[in-house]
Amino acid sequence: MPLPLIQRHFPEIPPDRLALLEQLAALTRETNARINVISRKDIAELETRHLLHSLAAHRHFKPAHGARVADIGTGGGFPGLPLAILNPRATFTLVDSIAKKTRAIADTARRLGLDNVRVLNTRAETLRERHDYVFGRAVTALPRFLDWAAPLLRRGAAGEPDNGVLYFKGTRHAEELAGDRRQPAAVWDLHAEIPEPFFEGKYLLHFPAAALA
Repeated sequence: MPLPLIQRHFPEIPPDRLALLEQLAALTRETNARINVISRKDIAELETRHLLHSLAAHRHFKPAHGARVADIGTGGGFPGLPLAILNPRATFTLVDSIAKKTRAIADTARRLGLDNVRVLNTRAETLRERHDYVFGRAVTALPRFLDWAAPLLRRGAAGEPDNGVLYFKGTRHAEELAGDRRQPAAVWDLHAEIPEPFFEGKYLLHFPAAALA
């Protein structure tokens, strides 16, 4: 299934990785016809709202070989699965508390042959393993997510940017963090990088692990 927007905005993605992203799109649509892993409204806009949105991190996220990445509240497997496809030498743990979703994305990862992905059906608060990066995509209010993520992070630099949280968020991030000592070290304007209407008012925030301790 062609992905014209991804090819337009990310022409550097190698053909074998693009083929896997196309397979991911097809499998997600197939799964969603049986199990509602993403909203019915969004499935018609899968490329823009989930695949392209996830890949918006690609230009800024360059994990080192062996980097450990957690995707908290992964839902239908986004951003974890697309980023795992593009970063096969990093290991990704996709976490969600809804069992039907984790079963579905584990099956998708298996069918895609992604041996750098594992899926956990649990709550973020129960995790004990340390990771270099923790991703979230509008999971909850930022202060709560940072509370969940901070104990899961190890300091250092397992690639670029420095170890920490990478969070997809709309314009309310400044309001939610008003008065909070934890402020993003970088705020990337996704619409400036991907000038499609969906990305207006959408950002990717980076919080270094050292600032969350």
